[in-house]
Amino acid sequence: MSIIINDDKLSKEEVNEYTAKVRALLVDDKCQILIAKYGNVILLPGGSIDEDEVANASLIRELTEETGIDYEITELDYLNNINYYQRDYPKRDGTKTNRLVQTHYFIGQYKGVAINKQHLTEKETKDGFKLELVPIIELEKMILDNENDNPRNKYFQKELLTILSFYKGLQEQPKQLKKEKTNNN
Repeated sequence: MSIIINDDKLSKEEVNEYTAKVRALLVDDKCQILIAKYGNVILLPGGSIDEDEVANASLIRELTEETGIDYEITELDYLNNINYYQRDYPKRDGTKTNRLVQTHYFIGQYKGVAINKQHLTEKETKDGFKLELVPIIELEKMILDNENDNPRNKYFQKELLTILSFYKGLQEQPKQLKKEKTNNN
């Protein structure tokens, strides 16, 4: 099941750029999620899928680079993907494009961060890439309060809020089933 975000009613024919990404919800025992603060935006660890990679291999590479911790694909479960159609997306070079971003989301247990083993890009280092554990109940507010001058921030916020909502819905399912079972007896 894919989640589609297409607020601007962008048709496939209007898309002139396609991007594939991976992200991970790494959750600890206290219901905290690892986030990355980078370039005045809040993201989940992950990044672009290279041309010769599949999604899970890309995520393993990204997590190793960003957290300094080695993950095995068996430690991560596929959660969902979001197909996000973006009209007039502001690129870093100042131009705009109509694009489709497909992001594959995985979920796994947070295993820590080894700062001395991170392999950040020059841009990540320059833009102050920083990892932080945040309680899930505070993360939505943090995202919504993160207004800044980065024109791409609204896209990152929308996608992150969408996957968090999906994840929270999954967390509520057992409670709902239990409640329904109790009401039916």
